[in-house]
Amino acid sequence: SEWGEVEQLRIIPSKAIAFVTFKYRVAAEFALEAMHCQTLDSDELLNIRWAYDDRNPAVQAMAEQALKDTLNEALQAQGISLTETSYHYPEEYHPNQAAPSEAERRFNASAG
Repeated sequence: SEWGEVEQLRIIPSKAIAFVTFKYRVAAEFALEAMHCQTLDSDELLNIRWAYDDRNPAVQAMAEQALKDTLNEALQAQGISLTETSYHYPEEYHPNQAAPSEAERRFNASAG
C-alpha cells in the first residue's frame, strides 16, 4: 500500500465497505489522515474511520496467535527461548518443605 504494509484486506462490495488492517498502527493513522474527506472519481466522498474489534471468536483466536508468534519471534531474536524443558531437582530439594530457620541450622550444626 502507499501508506504502509497491509496485513489484511476485507471488501464487502454489496455494502461498498472495505476493512484494511495495517501491520503498524502508524501506517493506519497516516492512511486515515491522507484519505479523510477524499473523493472517488464519481465524486463520492470517502468515509474513513476506525473499525471496532471483530467479535468473531475465530478471528480473535487468529489475532491472539499472531501476537504470540510475534512475541516469540522477538524473543528468539534476542536469544530467548520459551520452549519448556525438563528439569530435575536435586534429591535434597523439596519445594513444599519450608527451609530451616537460622536457629534450626545452628542447632543442627552444633549437634552434628
